[in-house]
Amino acid sequence: MIPSPARHRPVLPARTTRAVGLTALLALALGFAAPQAEAQDAADSLPGVTSGQRPGPDVLYADEPAAPQLANHDPRFSAPTLRVSGAEAYVAGEYLYTDHLYDDFGADTDGGASSAPVVGDGHEGNLSYPTDRDRYADNAADLVEFRIVPGQDAVTYRITLGALPEPDATIVAVALDTDRDEDTGTSQLPGDPGAPFPGTDEVITVWGTGAEHVAFDADGDEIASNSVDVEADLAAGQLTVTVPRDVSDPRGTVRTTVATGLYDRDGGGWLLPGDAPDSETPGGASPLLPDPPGIFNLAFRFDEEILTDGVPPDVEQARALADGEPTRFAHDIDFAKLDAGDTDRSGVPTTGTMVRLFPSRLDLGPGQDRDSFPAFLGQLQPYSVYVPEDYDPADPPGLTLNMHSLGQHHFQYNGSEGVRQLGEERYHVVATPLARGTDGWYQHEAEYDVFEMWNDLARQLRLDPDRVTMTGYSMGGYATYRLGGRYPDLVGTAMTVVGPPGDGIWLPPAPPTGGAETLSNHWLENTRNVPYLNIATAEDELVPIIGPTVHNVGTGALADGLLTDVLGEGIGVGQPDEAVGFTSFEELGHRYRYRVYPLGEHFTIALLDYDLPGSAAFLGDGAVDRDPPHVTFASVPAADDADLGLVADGAYWVSDITLADRDAGDVPKGVVDAFSHGHGQQRPETFRHTDAGVGPAALAWTEVGLDWAEPVETEPANLLEVELTNTAAATIDLARAALDPERELTIEVVAGDDGELTLDGAFPAGTQVTRDGEQLSDVTADADGVRLPVTAGESVFVLGPVEQTAAPGRPDDGPGHRPDQPPADTRTAATPATGGGAGLLGVALLGAAVLFRRRA
Repeated sequence: MIPSPARHRPVLPARTTRAVGLTALLALALGFAAPQAEAQDAADSLPGVTSGQRPGPDVLYADEPAAPQLANHDPRFSAPTLRVSGAEAYVAGEYLYTDHLYDDFGADTDGGASSAPVVGDGHEGNLSYPTDRDRYADNAADLVEFRIVPGQDAVTYRITLGALPEPDATIVAVALDTDRDEDTGTSQLPGDPGAPFPGTDEVITVWGTGAEHVAFDADGDEIASNSVDVEADLAAGQLTVTVPRDVSDPRGTVRTTVATGLYDRDGGGWLLPGDAPDSETPGGASPLLPDPPGIFNLAFRFDEEILTDGVPPDVEQARALADGEPTRFAHDIDFAKLDAGDTDRSGVPTTGTMVRLFPSRLDLGPGQDRDSFPAFLGQLQPYSVYVPEDYDPADPPGLTLNMHSLGQHHFQYNGSEGVRQLGEERYHVVATPLARGTDGWYQHEAEYDVFEMWNDLARQLRLDPDRVTMTGYSMGGYATYRLGGRYPDLVGTAMTVVGPPGDGIWLPPAPPTGGAETLSNHWLENTRNVPYLNIATAEDELVPIIGPTVHNVGTGALADGLLTDVLGEGIGVGQPDEAVGFTSFEELGHRYRYRVYPLGEHFTIALLDYDLPGSAAFLGDGAVDRDPPHVTFASVPAADDADLGLVADGAYWVSDITLADRDAGDVPKGVVDAFSHGHGQQRPETFRHTDAGVGPAALAWTEVGLDWAEPVETEPANLLEVELTNTAAATIDLARAALDPERELTIEVVAGDDGELTLDGAFPAGTQVTRDGEQLSDVTADADGVRLPVTAGESVFVLGPVEQTAAPGRPDDGPGHRPDQPPADTRTAATPATGGGAGLLGVALLGAAVLFRRRA
């Protein structure tokens, strides 16, 4: 059945419970403060199974990699990195501030609007790096972290950067207003970054191969200048500066501004932008702002709008620099608290919207290259996460993966009504990856990034790994089709919003513009145990409705009638899906709901704040059944990336599928369909779902789909039915299929090719194997399992302690329909939203679309 909207925290059955280690208990005691102190054991928050193949790729469970930028190479620093952008903390005498990643774009030089974009480039500033990537990596002035640790004889400052290809690529100014009076001291910094710093009494300027401290009197005259020690760690991207106490002795509260830019090797000081970049000069100047400052990044931006409006992380920074006011972000640092060795984490959020960073296992090079994919190359990668306000690690929430659109970033949904619905209404953590770029279509490195993010979340939060849902808008909808199908045993429920079934534009029967191998219809069989709600708009200019319609309801009369109703044209009454080579949720008999907004276009729901009434109810808790009685899995090697370990060759208790013919068809695939009678369930009855309603705003919608009745219990039998299509080999985990190798076991096989079926289970000594009544003397069933030789056609294997000549009687499946064979005379489900069952065809439109932007 489609899950109930009721929120509950189910008790895990014994077969899936996990031992909670000492680290996890510590995390329970500390709450979300644990990530800022010491990360917990990720295994407690990641999926687990008692035997067989783990759900998802290995990267989901991998150990955290070494990350030089997050490490303390200098023994004077010891506090773990905060990993939360726009956050600060005092930790046992250290001060830490963490900035946003990839926000190094300086001033807004073109006066661009900062309202939440539907599609944007991810930054408000307009400065661009010199074209010499070997020196600047398009990221050398990206501030990652700023630290201070005082000592008895000196104060040490550390700046961590997104990339530091050469020691003197970057210049950093730490301006200290020691009396917190902007009318005293100087406003002009040494080297001139192109903007004033009023109130500066002391400044430390660092450029990797050198550093100096300059002091000023109240009138702004220089009174002292001293070279100070600096160490450049290229691998860590860190500049560490030591200032002796007899040179600078900050006490009490010091107002501090930190700015980064690019170092001028020829003249010293700061490189200032020209109109267009060349190998030695940054670009970004414009007629509107012909002389922008050379500052790319500023620290202490705790109130960037990214957390409330889903806009780029540098909006406030870009405004301040365009106005020539870098000290708008001057921040008080309490040196008395540092000298006392105090700890204060109140500046690190524990709930609500935050942007986190994590270390990747991939080495893609330094910095960024936004003209290609992957665009974000560095080892440190960001993601957005919403943590419910009542988060309690003793009561782990579920997880919803919320994938971003084409041209968008991890912050796309931040602050939206959609995230509130997904998170607060369901007690779910909601996470959005950057996916290494805006246009990776969740393949290769982009797919890998999703699982790295999930892995990091499991280290930072206590999650219920058995309550997981997935959703996404546009390209994020494709991600939900793609990943929910490739790894169905990770997901309980899924929802796509104006998502294309393949990479790019799909106008069947032609393949998607991104390639036939990207079409998720090729592995749609895998969604048997994952109910989908798929939302489309009839006037969608980027995702033509014919594609989602074929994907959901096929090409027969139902699809023809649907398109006729909303568009006034059909696609061919009664045309079977096989005629165009695609399958559909409808043809397979899987649970789905296909909702169409007749008056909507591609951005309508985005402009309505991603508000989707009923989405939280549909997704529900997202409980994952990892041992269902019926498993269907299509392995499509063309969609894999074996080099990255992204190989989807099985799910649940079916694994290690290999194809008999890897060249069969345009997109070869092997399919295993297995039904275990050991669970004591009949195949559920399938019935029609229809509905209609209004919302968001006055936007009307209609909906069709299939649902399943509650399964009817029957007497369990030690019997497995398996159908193999273009399959040379596959493995069945008998324990998770509820089959007992110590009792007489029957395997009914229908195969299109000769091959091998491995039964993973401990058979007792003396177990004999027969096929169609004949003993197979050369087949051994023992404590390591058995490999059954499969021949094309139908076969019945019996495994037991004595020779068998025929298969035992099959249990009565009752009157229920097989889910892959939906009946013609389906029933209509109740539709509380409209007061009864409303048919899709001929439903009157109940309102006009009202479009508005989230911000004026």
